[in-house]
Amino acid sequence: MRSTLPLLVLSLWWGIPSSGQSTTVQVSISLASPSPTCSLTGDSSLNYGIVEKPGTGTGSVVVNPITGARTSATLSLSGSSSVGQVRLGGANVSTYTVSRNFPATLTSSGESLTYSGTWARSTSANSGYTLISGASYAGTSSGAGTSFTQYFRFGGTVSNIDLLDANGTYTGTITATAACN
Repeated sequence: MRSTLPLLVLSLWWGIPSSGQSTTVQVSISLASPSPTCSLTGDSSLNYGIVEKPGTGTGSVVVNPITGARTSATLSLSGSSSVGQVRLGGANVSTYTVSRNFPATLTSSGESLTYSGTWARSTSANSGYTLISGASYAGTSSGAGTSFTQYFRFGGTVSNIDLLDANGTYTGTITATAACN
């Protein structure tokens, strides 16, 4: 009897149907380059300070976008002045374009002064600026996985200032836009 019991157990075990099944599961991943992002932020406004009108003739005042210096050959200047500045920051950018639109005049109470804008670019907020000619600037960055910052300064000349111009603050708007790829 002893010898038949192990044989019976083995027979039962081999005779039980197996319920194990197999299947496959697909694995996939889709990769994409990081999306470029950028933002253009105004850091400071262009301000010529206080300019005294000439007693006779006309005069002009200049703010240099590279140095920030305010000068005039014939007009008395007081108060503080500043260049206008915007900052372009971004990530994952290969190329970018910054465009600007200068107003032709600065106005106050229906009167106007002639304005001719200039601008410059640097990788530093305070130094290393180079003058830009034209209405747009196209640059490159290191692309995916990197970030960058560029600074753009605005200056220019306000001209044809004479004794008949009304006292007051003359204003205009410089529009800057950026596109990043």
